Amino acid sequence: MRGGREVILKAAMQVFAEKSYAGASIREICKAAGVTKPVLYYHFRSKEHLYQELLIDIFDDFRKSLLRSSKFRGTLRDKLINYLHSEFRDTLKKPVLTRFLFRTMFSPSADSPFFNFIEEFERQRQVIGDFFLEGDKSGRDRRNAQFYATVLMGMELIAILEHFFTERTTLTRRNVERYVDFLLRGCAGT
Repeated sequence: MRGGREVILKAAMQVFAEKSYAGASIREICKAAGVTKPVLYYHFRSKEHLYQELLIDIFDDFRKSLLRSSKFRGTLRDKLINYLHSEFRDTLKKPVLTRFLFRTMFSPSADSPFFNFIEEFERQRQVIGDFFLEGDKSGRDRRNAQFYATVLMGMELIAILEHFFTERTTLTRRNVERYVDFLLRGCAGT
């Protein structure tokens, strides 16, 4: 549906990714979406509301993806590879989304409305930590599982940043297997 909520959100993401929240205007978002201001304001009360809804939708999608990964059956290694590979595929399919998130997370906090990224990443870390707990036969405690989840998330972030900054082919299944194998060898050594 031309002019609908999804079209506006997609256009806003593109404009925010290019110009940041502070640098983007409602006029530019309307132009990119091909809608008038009254149409945009029918769906969103303000630029801030549009921004918040965009982030809520993005993190809702992340939670759904994590839920799918949590239901994956297989060894801990298989589960981690499935999760990380799906994250890399999504990054490659949606580069504007990734650029938007990086710009949003790394912009000065005064430049955009508050959004609790820490809470969202903590949820993600909790689910990934549960992967380690479910695959754990040695009795590791939750704190260690959360630590390993943090390490995996850090590997993921660095690989994605390297992909965007260097345009190297880093988001491959082979690299996913290497990251997971490295992490699991480290886990086994504790």
